[in-house]
Amino acid sequence: MEDTDFDFLCNGLSTDEAKRMRKILAEWSDGDEDGFPVQLVMLTRAQWRAAALVPQAVNESRKLIELHLAEYRRQTAALIGNLSAVGEEQSDELTSIVKAHTEALNQASSSFRSQLKEIGAAAMDIRRHLDDGVSAHHRVKNDLKAASERFQKSCAELDAGINGLQIRQDWLALLGLIAVGIVLGFVGGVVVALKYG
Repeated sequence: MEDTDFDFLCNGLSTDEAKRMRKILAEWSDGDEDGFPVQLVMLTRAQWRAAALVPQAVNESRKLIELHLAEYRRQTAALIGNLSAVGEEQSDELTSIVKAHTEALNQASSSFRSQLKEIGAAAMDIRRHLDDGVSAHHRVKNDLKAASERFQKSCAELDAGINGLQIRQDWLALLGLIAVGIVLGFVGGVVVALKYG
């Protein structure tokens, strides 16, 4: 006798457990229309129907997923294309901005260089004028010192001359008095001689 599905189901059970399973199966088989066996059959049929729909649902889902994937690929390609175009535009704009900034920086630096050269030349000119001014100041100071010494010498000579002139005037006055005295003495002598004589 070949093994049945029930024997396969009872494989590995003890004889008491297998006996109990036979009893349960017999009870389920002898029931009314709304009993458990009928409900189990209806449930099993519904499961089989649902299981029969699974391959079709999987197929439809696969097709739907493929459609969505195709749409996503198309949108991704469009986004990448747009991103690439935007990136190129922004890269071009960035390149032009960098170029403009570089040119402005070069112009500013050349302007700064020329201004620095002019400032350097002006500083050298100011330095030369300051050196000339310092030299002129020293010359004027030396000239003033020499003129002051000459003036003091002239004043000393003038003082000496005035003092000498004063001495001369004193001598001349003395000589004049002597001369007047002599003349008076002579005149007096003449008068006396005329009067007494």
